[in-house]
Amino acid sequence: MAEVKTQKITCPQCKRELDINVWSKVELPYDAPQREQVLRNTFFKVGCENCKATFTIAYNCKYNDMERKYLLWVVPAMDDKTRKEIEVYNQRLSMDNSLRLAQGGYRYRIVRNDNELREKVFIFDEGLDDRYIETLKIVYVPLIKNKVGKDIPITGIYFDKKASGGYQFVVTFVNKPPMCADVNMEIYQDMMQKLKSIAERNTPDGLCRIDADWALAIMMHQVEA
Repeated sequence: MAEVKTQKITCPQCKRELDINVWSKVELPYDAPQREQVLRNTFFKVGCENCKATFTIAYNCKYNDMERKYLLWVVPAMDDKTRKEIEVYNQRLSMDNSLRLAQGGYRYRIVRNDNELREKVFIFDEGLDDRYIETLKIVYVPLIKNKVGKDIPITGIYFDKKASGGYQFVVTFVNKPPMCADVNMEIYQDMMQKLKSIAERNTPDGLCRIDADWALAIMMHQVEA
């Protein structure tokens, strides 16, 4: 079940002290309202009743979907304490036969913020594989750069559903409105076929980061091979 406690914070705008709920663990299917908050990107949002400011509070949290079999660990800052906790969990996972059996077929991921958490939940709930979504992003980056300009830095690329159906990437920039790019899922299927063997070999059994760096390394290895 969920693990939640009340914590006091200070509003960054009006300096009023606020009480907020901090979730150390969310478990599906029990915590369905929290799933909806994650998908609406409001789970980590805090509103100040005094000045009406809205802001995001980042903290460590485990999101465990026991029906779809995936565990996401939100880690805003990878300090020594958290790194050790992850190491201990992965060691236990590799040595505890009962835990491995209970969590057979699980996917384990480390995410860094609310946007990454929402994206992973969306991908897995759609029945897709985040590894090939990440490699697909690498393919789309040059196309995006050609549209917005090669000198404009991209701050994030997030997989999402189009209102009209199908999928898209939502691309964010510094001091520039986000843009959307339609996703060709035939390329995704092609990635799955071509990269499956190397992706499986390079996906750790426990908690790990599957992101742009991981995807680029996989694709470079494929080219070299």
